[in-house]
Amino acid sequence: MSLPPNLKQKYLSRFDALIATGEGLPSSASPTGWSLLSGRKEMGCDEGAFQTWRVNCVSLLEQAVRRSSSHISVIAEFSLAKNNTCSVANLTGMLKGLRDDFEHGFLDDLEGRIGAEMAADYMGQAEQLLTDGQSGKFDHVPAAVLAGAVLEKALRTLCGKQSPPLATVGADGKPLMLNSLIDTLKKTGAFNELVAKQLRAWGDIRNKAAHGEFDQFKRDDVELMLKGISSFLAEHLK
Repeated sequence: MSLPPNLKQKYLSRFDALIATGEGLPSSASPTGWSLLSGRKEMGCDEGAFQTWRVNCVSLLEQAVRRSSSHISVIAEFSLAKNNTCSVANLTGMLKGLRDDFEHGFLDDLEGRIGAEMAADYMGQAEQLLTDGQSGKFDHVPAAVLAGAVLEKALRTLCGKQSPPLATVGADGKPLMLNSLIDTLKKTGAFNELVAKQLRAWGDIRNKAAHGEFDQFKRDDVELMLKGISSFLAEHLK
């Protein structure tokens, strides 16, 4: 999934703003310590401005840096940094490097987390459709269709998260259908046959709902489907 351009620019602008702040932090009136490297007294920045800047940097990086990334140690450096001009200069340099990596797509998995949040939001909409419907009617059908679409999108995302990423299109250039995505992921060990069987069952409900076979499933089936898909998303798209 590609990060929407406007959202990516929002994060880049935040990087730029914090870099500019780091380069322009006002100095404090008195030294903060003694530098072993230079043999001189170290000057610090205004304490309040420094603490605000540091917290803002950590907040940004916790969103932009994947927990398993090699960059994760940088967050700790910001969290533990001391208030002196040398430290601020080093941190600002790191921020510039991270900004460059983010712009060129090396700070994954912000996109994955956004995808997970969007999937959870759509599942919430599906649950609302079910809640607003009337028992005994066919109002549960839209919920089944929407949940099935979310599941298929999640499986495509999961294919992209594998190492190496799995193809989501066939040799004919057409997108793989839901069952093919399930088989592909199961073969690589993303989940076992028991999970795959349940996913196929939910896909079958979606297909019946989409093709007007409303007598082939019940409202209770859709309720269980929504709960199951939400649990699957929470486990595999975290």
